[in-house]
Amino acid sequence: MMFRRREPLTPAGRLRRLLWPSMGLVRSGRYVAYRIARIQGSPHAIALGIALGVALAMTPLLGLHFPIAFLLAWVTRASIMGAMVGTITANPWTFPAIWYSSYRLGCSLLGMAPGHEDQARLTLAFLIDHPWQVFAPMLAGGAVMGVAAGIIAYVIAKPLIRFYQEKRRDRRRAGRVLVGKGI
Repeated sequence: MMFRRREPLTPAGRLRRLLWPSMGLVRSGRYVAYRIARIQGSPHAIALGIALGVALAMTPLLGLHFPIAFLLAWVTRASIMGAMVGTITANPWTFPAIWYSSYRLGCSLLGMAPGHEDQARLTLAFLIDHPWQVFAPMLAGGAVMGVAAGIIAYVIAKPLIRFYQEKRRDRRRAGRVLVGKGI
C-alpha cells in the first residue's frame, strides 16, 4: 500500500500515539481548533453541534457518543461535524475526571451515599453484578454536567466561530480584490 507504514505499530506504540499525539498536544489542539473554525455552516449550527457533542461526552455512554451525537445533530439541524468534534472532549485524558465527577454528583442527586470508597470492593465482577449502583449515578450526574458543559461550550464557541468566519471572509475578499487588480 502506498501510505502504509513499512513496519506496523505495536500495540504499545498505538496506545502511546493515542495518549500522546506525535505532533504534540499543543499543535494537535491548534489543528483541532482550525478544523472547527473551517467547518461550513452558520455559527449557531456549528456551536450547537459542538455543544451537543460536549454534553454527550459527559455521559458514561462510552461507544455511543458518536452515534447519539450524529442523531441529535441531525434532528436539531446542528452541525454534525461540530457534534463529532465536541465529543472529543471525552478522551483517555479526561475520562477519569468526568466519570469521578459525574458519579459523585449523581450520588448527591439520587440521595445515595457514594458507597464504593473501598477500592478493593470495586472490581469488574462487582460492576457486572451490580451495574446500576455505579451506572445510575454516573448517568444522572453526567446528564446534569452535560447540560452545564453544553451551555458553556455554546456560549464560548458561537462568538469565536463568528469572529473567525468574518475574519476569513474579509481575508478572502481582500485577496479577490488584489487578484481583480492584476496584482
